[in-house]
Amino acid sequence: MKKILSLCSILMLFACSNKAVSLDGEYKMLNAPENAEITIGFEGDRYFGQSAVNRYFGSFEKEGDKIKFGPAGATMMAGPEELMKAEQQYLQDLAKVTTYAINGKTLNLKGEGVNLSFEKQK
Repeated sequence: MKKILSLCSILMLFACSNKAVSLDGEYKMLNAPENAEITIGFEGDRYFGQSAVNRYFGSFEKEGDKIKFGPAGATMMAGPEELMKAEQQYLQDLAKVTTYAINGKTLNLKGEGVNLSFEKQK
């Protein structure tokens, strides 16, 4: 009986560790520069959000913990210079992201010289 329970426990752990992680939902950047409102959301293979001043959107691909964001389209509104700089830097950083991890409600996007952290909102 103990062997069967042990085997069941191992199989359950294995099944949970291989479960596909869904990114669907909306996330707000933690410690955004200039107190900018920077968000990212995911639905299917599309991403979208607020990049300080403008809205942005595009498609992405993921496999395992690897992620690749396609080019972002964006609205073309102007705003305060510091927010425009924060937005430009964020979109450049997003293009450098190569991996993601979810820990509870926190989403981390990482790449060479880039570490972006977000908290799930919805």
